[in-house]
Amino acid sequence: MKRFLGVLCLCLVVQQALALNGPELAQRLNEAWNSTPERCVGNHAAYYCSGVMVKQVLPSDPAPFWSHGPDAIARGAERFDYLRRDITPGPLAQVSGYLFADRFTAIGQRKDYQLLGDDGMNRPPELLVRNWNATPPTQLPVLAVYHDVAQPTGLGAALRNQRTWFQATGEWLPVLSLDSRNGEQPFGFDLREQVYIGYEVAARLNQRYQDDEAACADDKASLYCNGVLIRGTVPGPPPSWNPKDNAYADNGVSFSYLRHDLGSRRIFYAQGFIVRELNYPAAHPLTLRCEYPGDAGTGPPDRCRADCSLKGIYTLEDYRRFYPTYSGECSLGPDAQAFHLNNQVRFNQDWTANVWNEVVIAPWPRDIPLQLPLEAFFYNWEQPAGGLEGAQYIQRNYAQVTGKFLVIVLIDLTKPPGSVFTFDVAAQAL
Repeated sequence: MKRFLGVLCLCLVVQQALALNGPELAQRLNEAWNSTPERCVGNHAAYYCSGVMVKQVLPSDPAPFWSHGPDAIARGAERFDYLRRDITPGPLAQVSGYLFADRFTAIGQRKDYQLLGDDGMNRPPELLVRNWNATPPTQLPVLAVYHDVAQPTGLGAALRNQRTWFQATGEWLPVLSLDSRNGEQPFGFDLREQVYIGYEVAARLNQRYQDDEAACADDKASLYCNGVLIRGTVPGPPPSWNPKDNAYADNGVSFSYLRHDLGSRRIFYAQGFIVRELNYPAAHPLTLRCEYPGDAGTGPPDRCRADCSLKGIYTLEDYRRFYPTYSGECSLGPDAQAFHLNNQVRFNQDWTANVWNEVVIAPWPRDIPLQLPLEAFFYNWEQPAGGLEGAQYIQRNYAQVTGKFLVIVLIDLTKPPGSVFTFDVAAQAL
Protein backbone atom coordinates (compact mmCIF):
# COMPACT_ATOMS: atom_id res chain seq x y z
CA MET A 1 0.00 0.00 0.00
CA LYS A 2 2.81 2.40 0.86
CA ARG A 3 4.46 1.64 -2.47
CA PHE A 4 1.18 2.31 -4.29
CA LEU A 5 0.73 5.64 -2.53
CA GLY A 6 4.30 6.63 -3.37
CA VAL A 7 3.74 5.85 -7.06
CA LEU A 8 0.41 7.69 -7.01
CA CYS A 9 2.04 10.73 -5.43
CA LEU A 10 4.78 10.67 -8.05
CA CYS A 11 2.25 10.48 -10.91
CA LEU A 12 0.29 13.41 -9.56
CA VAL A 13 3.46 15.50 -9.22
CA VAL A 14 4.44 14.69 -12.80
CA GLN A 15 0.99 15.47 -14.23
CA GLN A 16 0.87 18.77 -12.41
CA ALA A 17 4.40 19.68 -13.52
CA LEU A 18 3.51 19.03 -17.15
CA ALA A 19 0.61 21.50 -16.96
CA LEU A 20 2.27 24.31 -15.03
CA ASN A 21 2.27 27.84 -16.39
CA GLY A 22 4.87 30.43 -15.39
CA PRO A 23 3.35 31.60 -12.08
CA GLU A 24 2.50 28.03 -11.05
CA LEU A 25 5.99 26.85 -11.90
CA ALA A 26 7.54 29.62 -9.80
CA GLN A 27 5.28 28.63 -6.91
CA ARG A 28 6.17 24.96 -7.27
CA LEU A 29 9.90 25.75 -7.33
CA ASN A 30 9.54 27.88 -4.22
CA GLU A 31 7.86 24.94 -2.53
CA ALA A 32 10.73 22.69 -3.62
CA TRP A 33 13.22 25.26 -2.28
CA ASN A 34 11.49 25.21 1.11
CA SER A 35 11.12 21.42 1.25
CA THR A 36 13.94 19.90 3.33
CA PRO A 37 13.52 16.11 3.64
CA GLU A 38 16.55 13.98 4.33
CA ARG A 39 15.38 11.35 1.83
CA CYS A 40 12.53 10.97 -0.67
CA VAL A 41 9.98 8.20 -1.16
CA GLY A 42 11.66 4.83 -1.64
CA ASN A 43 14.74 6.02 0.26
CA HIS A 44 15.83 8.01 -2.77
CA ALA A 45 18.19 10.97 -2.46
CA ALA A 46 16.72 14.37 -1.62
CA TYR A 47 17.14 15.80 -5.12
CA TYR A 48 14.52 13.32 -6.38
CA CYS A 49 11.75 15.32 -4.73
CA SER A 50 13.12 18.55 -3.20
CA GLY A 51 15.40 21.47 -3.92
CA VAL A 52 16.03 23.03 -7.32
CA MET A 53 18.57 21.93 -9.93
CA VAL A 54 20.25 25.05 -11.35
CA LYS A 55 22.74 25.14 -14.23
CA GLN A 56 24.59 28.43 -14.43
CA VAL A 57 25.46 29.39 -18.02
CA LEU A 58 28.99 30.74 -18.27
CA PRO A 59 30.03 33.29 -20.91
CA SER A 60 32.47 30.68 -22.23
CA ASP A 61 29.75 28.03 -22.65
CA PRO A 62 28.92 27.17 -26.27
CA ALA A 63 25.64 27.95 -27.97
CA PRO A 64 22.96 26.74 -27.76
CA PHE A 65 22.92 27.00 -24.00
CA TRP A 66 22.18 23.30 -23.38
CA SER A 67 25.32 22.19 -25.26
CA HIS A 68 28.38 20.86 -23.46
CA GLY A 69 31.54 22.95 -23.28
CA PRO A 70 35.12 21.65 -23.14
CA ASP A 71 35.16 21.43 -19.34
CA ALA A 72 31.97 19.37 -19.22
CA ILE A 73 33.20 17.13 -22.03
CA ALA A 74 36.49 16.52 -20.20
CA ARG A 75 34.67 15.90 -16.91
CA GLY A 76 31.90 13.80 -18.44
CA ALA A 77 29.29 15.83 -16.54
CA GLU A 78 27.74 19.28 -16.14
CA ARG A 79 27.96 21.06 -12.81
CA PHE A 80 24.56 21.88 -11.32
CA ASP A 81 23.94 23.90 -8.17
CA TYR A 82 21.48 22.22 -5.85
CA LEU A 83 19.52 25.04 -4.22
CA ARG A 84 17.53 24.42 -1.09
CA ARG A 85 16.67 26.66 1.82
CA ASP A 86 18.78 24.72 4.30
CA ILE A 87 21.86 24.15 2.11
CA THR A 88 21.84 26.86 -0.57
CA PRO A 89 25.13 28.65 -1.30
CA GLY A 90 25.67 32.41 -1.50
CA PRO A 91 24.92 34.56 -4.57
CA LEU A 92 25.35 32.78 -7.89
CA ALA A 93 28.34 33.84 -9.97
CA GLN A 94 26.61 33.93 -13.39
CA VAL A 95 23.82 36.22 -14.53
CA SER A 96 21.55 33.50 -15.92
CA GLY A 97 21.07 29.83 -16.60
CA TYR A 98 18.43 27.12 -16.72
CA LEU A 99 16.60 24.75 -14.39
CA PHE A 100 16.22 20.98 -14.52
CA ALA A 101 13.17 19.16 -13.22
CA ASP A 102 13.56 17.13 -10.04
CA ARG A 103 14.46 13.52 -10.65
CA PHE A 104 10.98 12.06 -10.05
CA THR A 105 9.43 14.51 -12.54
CA ALA A 106 12.15 13.81 -15.11
CA ILE A 107 11.55 10.06 -14.79
CA GLY A 108 7.81 10.57 -15.22
CA GLN A 109 8.42 12.60 -18.39
CA ARG A 110 10.83 9.95 -19.72
CA LYS A 111 13.62 12.52 -19.55
CA ASP A 112 15.65 10.98 -16.78
CA TYR A 113 19.23 12.05 -16.09
CA GLN A 114 22.08 10.33 -14.29
CA LEU A 115 24.55 11.64 -11.74
CA LEU A 116 28.29 11.17 -11.69
CA GLY A 117 29.63 10.08 -8.33
CA ASP A 118 27.50 10.14 -5.20
CA ASP A 119 23.95 11.35 -4.90
CA GLY A 120 24.87 14.85 -3.79
CA MET A 121 23.78 14.52 -0.18
CA ASN A 122 27.37 14.09 0.95
CA ARG A 123 28.66 17.15 -0.90
CA PRO A 124 25.90 19.62 -1.52
CA PRO A 125 25.23 22.08 -2.96
CA GLU A 126 26.75 20.73 -6.22
CA LEU A 127 25.54 17.82 -8.32
CA LEU A 128 27.31 16.45 -11.38
CA VAL A 129 24.83 15.42 -14.07
CA ARG A 130 26.25 13.05 -16.67
CA ASN A 131 26.52 14.57 -20.14
CA TRP A 132 23.54 14.06 -22.41
CA ASN A 133 22.83 13.89 -26.09
CA ALA A 134 21.44 17.37 -26.74
CA THR A 135 19.50 16.41 -29.87
CA PRO A 136 16.60 16.93 -29.74
CA PRO A 137 16.64 19.36 -26.78
CA THR A 138 13.00 18.58 -25.97
CA GLN A 139 14.30 15.30 -24.52
CA LEU A 140 15.99 17.27 -21.73
CA PRO A 141 14.06 17.94 -18.50
CA VAL A 142 14.53 21.73 -18.81
CA LEU A 143 11.79 23.54 -16.88
CA ALA A 144 12.73 27.18 -17.43
CA VAL A 145 15.50 29.67 -17.99
CA TYR A 146 16.23 32.14 -15.22
CA HIS A 147 17.99 35.42 -14.55
CA ASP A 148 19.60 36.57 -11.33
CA VAL A 149 17.82 39.75 -10.19
CA ALA A 150 21.07 40.99 -8.65
CA GLN A 151 22.73 41.04 -12.08
CA PRO A 152 21.45 43.81 -14.43
CA THR A 153 22.38 41.96 -17.63
CA GLY A 154 20.73 38.72 -16.55
CA LEU A 155 17.31 39.32 -18.07
CA GLY A 156 18.73 39.95 -21.53
CA ALA A 157 20.73 36.73 -21.36
CA ALA A 158 17.65 34.77 -20.22
CA LEU A 159 15.54 36.25 -23.01
CA ARG A 160 18.14 35.23 -25.58
CA ASN A 161 18.09 31.71 -24.21
CA GLN A 162 14.28 31.68 -24.25
CA ARG A 163 14.30 32.71 -27.92
CA THR A 164 17.00 30.14 -28.76
CA TRP A 165 14.94 27.33 -27.23
CA PHE A 166 11.85 28.47 -29.14
CA GLN A 167 13.74 28.62 -32.43
CA ALA A 168 15.06 25.09 -31.86
CA THR A 169 11.89 23.47 -30.53
CA GLY A 170 8.87 25.64 -31.32
CA GLU A 171 8.13 25.68 -27.57
CA TRP A 172 8.39 28.53 -25.08
CA LEU A 173 10.23 28.06 -21.82
CA PRO A 174 9.23 30.52 -19.10
CA VAL A 175 11.77 33.09 -17.95
CA LEU A 176 11.91 33.12 -14.15
CA SER A 177 13.66 35.54 -11.83
CA LEU A 178 15.88 34.20 -9.07
CA ASP A 179 16.55 36.24 -5.96
CA SER A 180 18.68 34.19 -3.60
CA ARG A 181 18.32 36.93 -0.98
CA ASN A 182 14.61 36.12 -0.66
CA GLY A 183 14.57 33.44 2.00
CA GLU A 184 11.19 31.85 1.21
CA GLN A 185 10.18 32.95 -2.30
CA PRO A 186 13.35 33.17 -4.40
CA PHE A 187 11.67 32.34 -7.74
CA GLY A 188 9.30 34.72 -9.49
CA PHE A 189 7.50 35.06 -12.81
CA ASP A 190 6.65 38.28 -14.64
CA LEU A 191 4.72 38.15 -17.91
CA ARG A 192 6.51 41.32 -19.03
CA GLU A 193 9.81 39.40 -18.90
CA GLN A 194 8.81 36.94 -21.63
CA VAL A 195 9.70 37.34 -25.31
CA TYR A 196 6.29 35.99 -26.31
CA ILE A 197 4.52 38.92 -24.59
CA GLY A 198 5.00 40.62 -27.95
CA TYR A 199 2.13 38.62 -29.46
CA GLU A 200 -0.19 39.89 -26.73
CA VAL A 201 1.03 43.46 -27.18
CA ALA A 202 0.40 43.35 -30.94
CA ALA A 203 -3.08 41.89 -30.42
CA ARG A 204 -3.90 44.61 -27.88
CA LEU A 205 -2.72 47.34 -30.25
CA ASN A 206 -4.77 45.91 -33.12
CA GLN A 207 -7.82 45.80 -30.89
CA ARG A 208 -7.45 49.44 -29.88
CA TYR A 209 -6.76 50.43 -33.49
CA GLN A 210 -10.13 48.96 -34.52
CA ASP A 211 -12.09 50.49 -31.61
CA ASP A 212 -13.69 53.68 -32.95
CA GLU A 213 -15.93 54.71 -30.08
CA ALA A 214 -16.29 58.48 -30.14
CA ALA A 215 -15.58 58.83 -26.40
CA CYS A 216 -14.74 56.70 -23.39
CA ALA A 217 -17.23 55.42 -20.85
CA ASP A 218 -16.12 58.12 -18.40
CA ASP A 219 -16.79 60.84 -21.01
CA LYS A 220 -13.12 61.42 -21.65
CA ALA A 221 -11.60 61.81 -25.12
CA SER A 222 -11.35 58.57 -27.08
CA LEU A 223 -7.55 58.29 -26.84
CA TYR A 224 -8.02 57.61 -23.11
CA CYS A 225 -9.41 54.19 -24.04
CA ASN A 226 -8.93 53.46 -27.76
CA GLY A 227 -6.71 54.13 -30.73
CA VAL A 228 -2.92 54.00 -30.59
CA LEU A 229 -0.75 56.94 -29.59
CA ILE A 230 2.76 56.88 -31.08
CA ARG A 231 5.76 59.17 -31.08
CA GLY A 232 8.38 59.00 -33.80
CA THR A 233 11.91 59.62 -32.53
CA VAL A 234 15.53 59.57 -33.61
CA PRO A 235 17.66 56.99 -31.76
CA GLY A 236 19.64 58.63 -28.95
CA PRO A 237 21.51 59.73 -27.10
CA PRO A 238 19.68 61.30 -25.36
CA PRO A 239 17.17 58.53 -24.64
CA SER A 240 14.28 58.49 -27.09
CA TRP A 241 11.65 58.49 -24.34
CA ASN A 242 12.89 61.82 -22.97
CA PRO A 243 11.24 65.01 -24.29
CA LYS A 244 13.50 67.18 -26.42
CA ASP A 245 14.88 70.33 -24.84
CA ASN A 246 12.49 72.58 -26.76
CA ALA A 247 9.48 70.58 -25.52
CA TYR A 248 9.70 72.29 -22.14
CA ALA A 249 9.85 75.74 -23.69
CA ASP A 250 6.99 74.91 -26.09
CA ASN A 251 5.01 73.12 -23.36
CA GLY A 252 4.32 70.08 -25.49
CA VAL A 253 5.50 66.80 -27.03
CA SER A 254 4.00 65.85 -30.40
CA PHE A 255 2.46 62.42 -31.00
CA SER A 256 0.26 60.88 -33.70
CA TYR A 257 -3.01 59.11 -32.98
CA LEU A 258 -3.69 56.03 -35.12
CA ARG A 259 -7.13 54.52 -35.63
CA HIS A 260 -8.64 52.64 -38.54
CA ASP A 261 -11.17 55.37 -39.38
CA LEU A 262 -8.70 58.27 -39.45
CA GLY A 263 -7.22 57.48 -42.85
CA SER A 264 -3.50 57.63 -42.03
CA ARG A 265 -1.32 55.57 -44.34
CA ARG A 266 2.05 57.10 -43.53
CA ILE A 267 4.29 57.63 -40.52
CA PHE A 268 6.95 60.32 -40.69
CA TYR A 269 9.65 58.64 -38.58
CA ALA A 270 11.28 55.27 -39.22
CA GLN A 271 11.05 54.28 -35.53
CA GLY A 272 9.76 55.45 -32.18
CA PHE A 273 7.68 54.36 -29.22
CA ILE A 274 4.06 53.58 -28.42
CA VAL A 275 2.30 54.44 -25.18
CA ARG A 276 -0.70 52.88 -23.50
CA GLU A 277 -4.14 54.43 -23.67
CA LEU A 278 -4.19 57.46 -21.39
CA ASN A 279 -6.57 55.84 -18.90
CA TYR A 280 -3.96 53.16 -18.22
CA PRO A 281 -2.62 53.49 -14.66
CA ALA A 282 0.98 54.69 -14.62
CA ALA A 283 3.30 56.19 -12.02
CA HIS A 284 3.50 59.26 -14.26
CA PRO A 285 0.35 59.48 -16.42
CA LEU A 286 0.50 61.48 -19.65
CA THR A 287 -1.68 64.57 -20.01
CA LEU A 288 -3.44 65.58 -23.23
CA ARG A 289 -3.20 69.31 -23.97
CA CYS A 290 -4.61 69.73 -27.49
CA GLU A 291 -4.69 68.24 -30.98
CA TYR A 292 -4.81 69.06 -34.71
CA PRO A 293 -6.43 67.09 -37.56
CA GLY A 294 -3.15 67.19 -39.52
CA ASP A 295 0.51 67.89 -39.02
CA ALA A 296 0.45 71.43 -37.64
CA GLY A 297 4.19 72.11 -37.65
CA THR A 298 3.96 73.23 -34.06
CA GLY A 299 6.69 75.11 -32.25
CA PRO A 300 7.29 78.10 -29.97
CA PRO A 301 5.92 79.84 -28.08
CA ASP A 302 3.30 77.12 -27.38
CA ARG A 303 2.49 73.96 -29.30
CA CYS A 304 -1.17 74.49 -28.48
CA ARG A 305 -2.22 77.50 -30.48
CA ALA A 306 -5.37 79.50 -29.78
CA ASP A 307 -8.34 77.22 -29.16
CA CYS A 308 -10.66 76.84 -32.15
CA SER A 309 -13.62 77.52 -29.87
CA LEU A 310 -12.51 81.17 -29.84
CA LYS A 311 -13.57 81.23 -33.50
CA GLY A 312 -16.92 79.66 -32.64
CA ILE A 313 -15.84 76.23 -33.87
CA TYR A 314 -17.68 73.46 -32.04
CA THR A 315 -18.99 71.20 -34.81
CA LEU A 316 -17.72 69.82 -38.11
CA GLU A 317 -19.89 72.32 -39.96
CA ASP A 318 -18.30 75.15 -37.97
CA TYR A 319 -14.83 73.84 -38.80
CA ARG A 320 -15.54 73.53 -42.53
CA ARG A 321 -16.70 77.16 -42.71
CA PHE A 322 -13.17 78.21 -41.77
CA TYR A 323 -11.08 75.35 -43.18
CA PRO A 324 -12.15 73.25 -46.21
CA THR A 325 -9.60 70.52 -45.36
CA TYR A 326 -7.58 71.08 -42.18
CA SER A 327 -5.45 73.74 -40.54
CA GLY A 328 -2.96 74.23 -37.79
CA GLU A 329 -4.06 77.79 -37.26
CA CYS A 330 -6.05 76.88 -34.17
CA SER A 331 -6.01 73.83 -31.89
CA LEU A 332 -8.81 71.69 -30.54
CA GLY A 333 -9.05 71.11 -26.79
CA PRO A 334 -8.61 68.02 -24.63
CA ASP A 335 -12.30 67.36 -23.90
CA ALA A 336 -14.15 64.48 -25.55
CA GLN A 337 -16.24 66.66 -27.86
CA ALA A 338 -13.26 68.59 -29.21
CA PHE A 339 -11.19 65.43 -29.68
CA HIS A 340 -14.04 63.76 -31.56
CA LEU A 341 -14.34 66.82 -33.79
CA ASN A 342 -10.61 66.55 -34.51
CA ASN A 343 -11.23 62.98 -35.67
CA GLN A 344 -14.33 63.93 -37.68
CA VAL A 345 -12.31 66.37 -39.77
CA ARG A 346 -10.39 63.36 -41.13
CA PHE A 347 -13.33 61.03 -41.79
CA ASN A 348 -13.60 59.95 -45.45
CA GLN A 349 -11.07 62.51 -46.69
CA ASP A 350 -8.56 61.68 -49.45
CA TRP A 351 -5.84 63.94 -48.05
CA THR A 352 -5.53 61.94 -44.84
CA ALA A 353 -3.55 59.11 -46.49
CA ASN A 354 -0.35 61.17 -46.56
CA VAL A 355 -1.07 63.52 -43.65
CA TRP A 356 -0.78 62.38 -40.05
CA ASN A 357 -2.56 64.13 -37.20
CA GLU A 358 -0.78 65.80 -34.31
CA VAL A 359 -1.60 65.26 -30.66
CA VAL A 360 0.19 67.43 -28.09
CA ILE A 361 1.02 65.85 -24.73
CA ALA A 362 2.35 67.86 -21.79
CA PRO A 363 6.11 67.26 -21.35
CA TRP A 364 7.16 64.92 -18.56
CA PRO A 365 10.35 64.88 -16.47
CA ARG A 366 13.47 63.43 -18.04
CA ASP A 367 14.86 60.00 -17.20
CA ILE A 368 11.76 58.31 -15.77
CA PRO A 369 11.21 55.45 -18.28
CA LEU A 370 9.79 53.03 -15.73
CA GLN A 371 7.22 55.59 -14.58
CA LEU A 372 5.90 56.22 -18.10
CA PRO A 373 3.14 54.12 -19.71
CA LEU A 374 5.44 52.88 -22.47
CA GLU A 375 3.92 49.92 -24.31
CA ALA A 376 6.31 49.06 -27.16
CA PHE A 377 8.86 50.36 -29.61
CA PHE A 378 7.98 50.39 -33.30
CA TYR A 379 9.52 50.49 -36.72
CA ASN A 380 7.90 51.76 -39.91
CA TRP A 381 6.98 49.44 -42.79
CA GLU A 382 8.04 52.16 -45.26
CA GLN A 383 11.62 52.11 -43.92
CA PRO A 384 11.97 48.53 -42.62
CA ALA A 385 15.75 48.15 -42.56
CA GLY A 386 16.71 51.49 -41.04
CA GLY A 387 13.62 51.56 -38.87
CA LEU A 388 14.29 48.16 -37.35
CA GLU A 389 17.90 49.08 -36.67
CA GLY A 390 16.75 52.27 -34.95
CA ALA A 391 14.07 50.49 -32.91
CA GLN A 392 16.61 47.88 -31.81
CA TYR A 393 18.97 50.62 -30.67
CA ILE A 394 16.18 52.13 -28.55
CA GLN A 395 15.22 48.70 -27.19
CA ARG A 396 18.79 47.95 -26.17
CA ASN A 397 19.14 51.40 -24.61
CA TYR A 398 15.96 50.85 -22.61
CA ALA A 399 17.23 47.47 -21.36
CA GLN A 400 20.58 48.96 -20.36
CA VAL A 401 18.93 51.82 -18.46
CA THR A 402 16.08 49.93 -16.81
CA GLY A 403 17.07 46.25 -16.82
CA LYS A 404 13.64 45.59 -18.37
CA PHE A 405 12.37 44.27 -21.69
CA LEU A 406 9.99 46.17 -23.97
CA VAL A 407 8.98 44.62 -27.28
CA ILE A 408 9.41 45.95 -30.83
CA VAL A 409 6.43 45.78 -33.20
CA LEU A 410 6.10 46.57 -36.88
CA ILE A 411 3.48 49.14 -37.93
CA ASP A 412 2.08 48.79 -41.46
CA LEU A 413 -0.85 51.15 -42.02
CA THR A 414 -1.52 49.65 -45.45
CA LYS A 415 -2.62 46.38 -43.85
CA PRO A 416 -6.27 45.68 -43.05
CA PRO A 417 -7.49 46.25 -39.48
CA GLY A 418 -6.43 43.37 -37.28
CA SER A 419 -2.95 43.06 -38.80
CA VAL A 420 -1.58 46.62 -38.72
CA PHE A 421 0.63 45.79 -35.73
CA THR A 422 2.72 42.64 -35.89
CA PHE A 423 5.32 41.04 -33.66
CA ASP A 424 8.33 39.07 -34.88
CA VAL A 425 10.54 37.16 -32.45
CA ALA A 426 13.52 37.58 -34.79
CA ALA A 427 13.20 41.38 -34.76
CA GLN A 428 13.94 41.70 -31.05
CA ALA A 429 17.42 43.01 -30.14
CA LEU A 430 18.22 40.40 -27.51
